[in-house]
Amino acid sequence: MKTKPTAKALAALVASALMPALAQAGEESPHKLELKVRGVHFDRSFETSSRDRTQSALGLQLNYESPYVADAIGFGVSGFSVTRLASSGLVTTDVLSVGGDGDFHDTFGQIAQAFVKLKHRDLLELKLGRQLHDSMLLTSSNSRAVPNTYSGGSAVVTPMNGLTLHGAIYDRWSRRAQSDFERFATDRSAQGAIDHVAVLGAEYKSGPIAVEFEYLNSKDFLTKMGLVGSYTFSLADKQKLKLTGGVHTSRDAGSLFISGSESAELDDEDRFPAGARSDNDGRGVYVDVDWSFGNLALGAAIAKFDGAWIEDNFAGDHGMNPFPTGGVLADMTNNDETVWMVRASYNWKDYISGLRTTAKYKSGTGARNSHVGALGKADENEFEFDARYQIPLVKGLNLRYRYLRYTSDKVGRVDGVLEDNTDHRIYLDYTYRFF
Repeated sequence: MKTKPTAKALAALVASALMPALAQAGEESPHKLELKVRGVHFDRSFETSSRDRTQSALGLQLNYESPYVADAIGFGVSGFSVTRLASSGLVTTDVLSVGGDGDFHDTFGQIAQAFVKLKHRDLLELKLGRQLHDSMLLTSSNSRAVPNTYSGGSAVVTPMNGLTLHGAIYDRWSRRAQSDFERFATDRSAQGAIDHVAVLGAEYKSGPIAVEFEYLNSKDFLTKMGLVGSYTFSLADKQKLKLTGGVHTSRDAGSLFISGSESAELDDEDRFPAGARSDNDGRGVYVDVDWSFGNLALGAAIAKFDGAWIEDNFAGDHGMNPFPTGGVLADMTNNDETVWMVRASYNWKDYISGLRTTAKYKSGTGARNSHVGALGKADENEFEFDARYQIPLVKGLNLRYRYLRYTSDKVGRVDGVLEDNTDHRIYLDYTYRFF
């Protein structure tokens, strides 16, 4: 087994780099320093039992961010580490990193964030370097021991109240279960074949109205577009009804989109020989309604797809699925598929302070092979139960349990539909803010 820099060594490295700034920090300091600890356990079982596995890990983050000097410039740095606690079954990357020797790393660590931040009044904010990203179509996933991060630049512009413009361009990323930054690629290409990934978007909010748009370009591979609008009605007795509608597209965008370049979701090898220039024109539209009253919230949504909407933005990325009907274990965004979802959430604060639960059921029907419909069809569904508990005895301590069950009925070849599988996921999070 391989061992990379330990959590203690990594924390010492970050702390020593920050000492000059921390020496001036007082009780009401504008400096921000926090330690995040996450214990995570995945127990996964599949219809093909040889794929069954369990993995447990301890993730640590030591995050520091300075205030703006002269109200114009500052910096941030974060050390991440992941330590293997236990594992069994198939050796593959879930919450643990697999080395070139085919075995898990016992531990690894890195400087995952290191950025300079700049601002001009309340109009413009820039961030240059390694950083987290969270937008409609590109995100730093937080579903494992530590999140993935990106290297490049991002900007937020606020030209007027209610309107926000944002953009980013990145040329490298660090996977959520890896210790190195790497250049972007497809499932077939060498690293760096995708020169950069860029996003450009806008968000407008005014009273009950909210509209959001984003465009993503994975250079010479694919482009995505998303447009979402919502309206919130305030009803009697503090009830709220929120209606949301959205449309999303996913299309090929150049020479890197060849047969097999997105092997997990497209069935293009049924139409094109391996390595041949391929194409895709996927679109999904949805309507979502959410009704909240007191401690209870109920919701339902329906989505329809024409062509395959691709979740991944590049190799190794599980993308951001913006559909309320999107599955966790499978995308549920296949050609000709119709997906509906119902959910119910309850805040148990009147009985158990800090406990919230959510149940969702999603059902997809009519999925077909993305290029030749006669080659395959499928139905699929997913049930999710999510319980979150803010433990009142210890400030900053949270427990989460997530149960996921996916089943499918597939005839022929539909790559985006998977075999039956079940997940049990447990997270224990603790955050300590020094100041």
